[in-house]
Amino acid sequence: MSTIDDVPTYPFSKKLVTVINEVLPHASARPARAKHFERLHSLFSTKQMKVMLLSRPNAQAALRGDGPFEAFGPLEFRVLYQFGELQLLGQVDFPDQFAWLVTDAIMRAGTKIEADAPEVVQQVTNLHPGALIALSNGPMPPLPAAM
Repeated sequence: MSTIDDVPTYPFSKKLVTVINEVLPHASARPARAKHFERLHSLFSTKQMKVMLLSRPNAQAALRGDGPFEAFGPLEFRVLYQFGELQLLGQVDFPDQFAWLVTDAIMRAGTKIEADAPEVVQQVTNLHPGALIALSNGPMPPLPAAM
């Protein structure tokens, strides 16, 4: 999910969804766009949306609960991947297996998407544990028995 207020996120989210669906056809990813930061905060904080794409300054503001998020409070999330000034963010409880799959798909997409190199993303603070495993070329964590 992106927001109209964070201008570069929606066009990039459409590219990202295309790449993820090419590499992981069963993902059936779709771009979603909130009208403003308040709606994005509401959907993410109530876990109606599992991932969001924000510019790095807005991701930091969301984590701290300042800037455009000051009236709504901070959000808890982990970084799944970084694309220059944009970050793909997931819920704190986003399963490690899904984080690994998304991160691996982005790495396998190669030059089809303007993604930072894995060694750059590994240095990002607040990185999702499943993403870190994929970035380190580790095996996908086992799926829960209930799946």
